[in-house]
Amino acid sequence: MAQAKVAAKIAFVGFPRVGKSTLLKMVQGYKPPLDYKPTIGLDIGSTRLCENVNGVIWDIGGQKNFQPLWDSFLKGANLIVTVTDSTPKNVLQTKQMLNILARKQNTRIIAIANKQDMDGHMSAERVENILQVPTYPMVAIEEKNKDNFHLFIIEELIKATEPEEGDNDGN
Repeated sequence: MAQAKVAAKIAFVGFPRVGKSTLLKMVQGYKPPLDYKPTIGLDIGSTRLCENVNGVIWDIGGQKNFQPLWDSFLKGANLIVTVTDSTPKNVLQTKQMLNILARKQNTRIIAIANKQDMDGHMSAERVENILQVPTYPMVAIEEKNKDNFHLFIIEELIKATEPEEGDNDGN
């Protein structure tokens, strides 16, 4: 008997120019663009994560005029992925954003420390220490990272659906 396919909503959120759209293109199997084109509002794409799970990825515009819409766009997400460009300034800005998101959202949040190939970047471990959420290193312009992305997203989706310690089924 065939298992039903599941669609998981994954929301990318972060400030402008951190690589959210490039990451979306990479995981869809498209050659990542090397020129910057800001996302106007929202871009939605999908990718097959494994045999029975499709990821529906919401790439949410990071410009200030779209930030008031983030709560609406994040509603119903199975996983929120904050993307940072791994610079000290952006990581600190992302920490402030995460503090707000964590208070408003009851969804698992992880981070991608993108642009690990750039001079002056912070390591993913250092970014994780500051953000206090699981953080994965990434260079989104390298198509070879697609499989690693799928693996850690699947792992994180499993963690997002596991009951937290101390949850009793009403007992």
